[in-house]
Amino acid sequence: MEKQSNFVKRTITGSIFVAVILASMLNSYSFFIVMGILFILTIAEYQKMLEKNGKSNRKQNFWYWFFGYCIILPLICLMYIYVKNPLYALALFSFVWVNDTFAYLVGIKFGKHKLFERISPKKTWEGFFGGLIFAIIAGFLFHYFTSSEITCDTFPCDQFKWIGLSIVVVIFGTIGDLFESNLKRNLNVKDSGKILPGHGGLLDRLDSILFAAPAAMLYLLLWAW
Repeated sequence: MEKQSNFVKRTITGSIFVAVILASMLNSYSFFIVMGILFILTIAEYQKMLEKNGKSNRKQNFWYWFFGYCIILPLICLMYIYVKNPLYALALFSFVWVNDTFAYLVGIKFGKHKLFERISPKKTWEGFFGGLIFAIIAGFLFHYFTSSEITCDTFPCDQFKWIGLSIVVVIFGTIGDLFESNLKRNLNVKDSGKILPGHGGLLDRLDSILFAAPAAMLYLLLWAW
């Protein structure tokens, strides 16, 4: 009963979070404001984690302190991607969400081989490849629904580049997830916060974006723009 209750809570919270992100993409002002608020709250949440564990001193704990400022990098990358074309920002978040959802579902159903048990005991290779496959399918769908609307000398008309983007997002999103899991383990905390019932904190929800956004921007700069 407790697991079912947590799943329902997680689903409702996740749906609201996704709806807020999607609604913010209606125009650049709302997107920048919502992203700015989310990342400011994330940085504040991270600082509280450090303070609770006595890691907030810059001189003895430089790398913890430095990472707090690096959280602003994905925000800059997201804004740059959105300015170039909101479709890419939508794709980035979509690939992350699809990967997270199906990695979780496939992992629960078929997961046997641990991905990195020391860092994140619940993650499995089956879940990773399950999320990757469905993210690639999402890449196909982005190509299918957008290629007819955009001239074929642009990036979206090449389905293999869409697939490449989905793979980049999944790989670096997973690295971001594992990085945050290891960070919490070192700080001896279960969740980064409590602002999102069923998910924990904002850092728990945005961890995949931390590495996926810069990697996606670099990929797009090399292959699309």
